Amino acid sequence: MDSLPGHLLNKVFFKTDLRALAMLCCASTSLQSHIQNPSFVSEYYSQIKSSLLHISTYGSPYLVYHHPHGGSRSHKTKNSLMECHIFGCCSGLLLLFIDDRLCVTNPIRKKFRFLTRRDKRKQLGLAVNQLDRTTHNFKVVFIFEMAKTDETKYGFEINAGDSWTCSKTTLTCHTSNLDDRMKNPVYLDGALHWLRNDGSIIAFNPETEKARLIKIDFPQGLASRTLFAPGVNSLTLVSANGEVIYFYALKNILSDSKWVLEKQIQNGVFDKNIVSWYVEAYNGKCLVLRTWYDGVVHVYDLIDNKWVVMGSVPTWCDANRDFFLFTPSSSSVVGLDEILACGDSLRLIMGLVDGSSSEKGGEATC
Repeated sequence: MDSLPGHLLNKVFFKTDLRALAMLCCASTSLQSHIQNPSFVSEYYSQIKSSLLHISTYGSPYLVYHHPHGGSRSHKTKNSLMECHIFGCCSGLLLLFIDDRLCVTNPIRKKFRFLTRRDKRKQLGLAVNQLDRTTHNFKVVFIFEMAKTDETKYGFEINAGDSWTCSKTTLTCHTSNLDDRMKNPVYLDGALHWLRNDGSIIAFNPETEKARLIKIDFPQGLASRTLFAPGVNSLTLVSANGEVIYFYALKNILSDSKWVLEKQIQNGVFDKNIVSWYVEAYNGKCLVLRTWYDGVVHVYDLIDNKWVVMGSVPTWCDANRDFFLFTPSSSSVVGLDEILACGDSLRLIMGLVDGSSSEKGGEATC
């Protein structure tokens, strides 16, 4: 392999997971030099497809990771009683609740920052802002109700790595609860978006600290299996029934907002023998569905227009799970610690993503 020209090596390595690349670095100094070249690293992460992380909705010491080119790894924290939650992911960062604290981490760069505790999942959002080609910063936003009658007054707290500060911005609007079709708030175009039961959306920009209510109704005929998620340059509702899956994009977000049907595909998972299945995740490029009876994870690639099987959920796992399409990033992130010791649990989670951890989960409820 050492004798292959650089462009052919790239073609092979771009389809190789991080663990295999690490092994190649140990096997050959010339391959190590090629793989660790900054230009290769930058291009590798720009082309890598999303991997899939999933964990019990209720928290668990077990975490499962599926690589897009096949293969899966599972991780169990050293302390079997120590539960981990994933509250969100954005631009290569994970928002975790671990060791009884919030944590923002870039698993690839082994950088992290623990935050003081906030553990109400739907009310927390992770925003990652690009400063230049190789540098980002992050902010975690906590939305809360200051008063609630016929109208609700919302407040916002922001943490950029040091402490929580209360924004001077408030938003008062008619009362409606956050919607169950929103697993996590969606970050798009510099703002976090929270979906509410009546179809309206709260948008908050952590940089400008401006908030507004997007008044909009749900599309007619929305199926019970519906997911609020990021699309390609738009907020998206994915609505699925046994035969067809519909993709609605939010257009004219600044004025006269409306949901527009952009695409529909055949449900390649459903058949008469499958009673329960779930719409788990979507990122504009691929859609994840899971069947309940066998735990098989099906992915529809919107670029190649085909269904593939990514893996399966171990039989010992809790059926109620949170799925995240995660794309690693080698970018530097302002606010993440450079050299601080982290606990074994966080170290193993970071190793699970970058391939350096060999931990395997045992047969237990996760």
